[in-house]
Amino acid sequence: MKGRAIALGLTACVMVLAGACGGTEALDEADAPETAYDFYPDSHYIICTSASSCPWAGENFEAYAEGALVECSSDSSQRAHVEVTSGCLASKSAGTGRQGWTSTSNFRALSRLYVDGKKVGWKTAAPSYRASIQDWQADAPAWAGLHVFARYQTENDLYVASYRKDGLVTIKKKLGGVSTTLAQKMLGAPETRTWHTVKLSVSGDTLQYFVDGALQLTAHDTSLTWGTTGLRTDSMDVYLDDWKLE
Repeated sequence: MKGRAIALGLTACVMVLAGACGGTEALDEADAPETAYDFYPDSHYIICTSASSCPWAGENFEAYAEGALVECSSDSSQRAHVEVTSGCLASKSAGTGRQGWTSTSNFRALSRLYVDGKKVGWKTAAPSYRASIQDWQADAPAWAGLHVFARYQTENDLYVASYRKDGLVTIKKKLGGVSTTLAQKMLGAPETRTWHTVKLSVSGDTLQYFVDGALQLTAHDTSLTWGTTGLRTDSMDVYLDDWKLE
């Protein structure tokens, strides 16, 4: 793991020992390998104040032919603005227009922007996307669902908000692979074959999670101050659309 992630992990341990982190928990998502995926593997990155100062193109999938491959993690250089880190993303029609489509059991994709040849990280940002879960896959765990990343630096150092199969909505942070719940409540399981919109807004120490336009959770944390954004789905066949960053 890179030095930046190691430092974050040490910070997390100090906070836990001091009792400042709230409840820490074993990862319910088995995705913390010894060598974490690092979105910023070297010093060639810049930090932008907001999404308006460094706008990301977003993705509505209308530019692709029916059934066209958008990107797979096996070749993350296929699109300049998207970095798929697990699974494959394609374009597929659902009613009018085209949407994204994935049936990968553990799909991950990140927003990618270059300025002067350097990857961008954002301080203030509100990533969002729409999703229509067609079917849950066999043996989908309770924590499976629609997830949105903010201030993502490595797969072990990030904020993530989730709308889960068990009906919980959550905001979590991950530091050095240790997952901590910052806020959660019961909302009810997302309906299948229905479009839902999820958005995670981060500004300063404030994180706010919206589902279908309604504010569901607010949390405060200072562990991560910048990073990229992205989305994740688990154990589902799902349409995706209107992925954007505000």
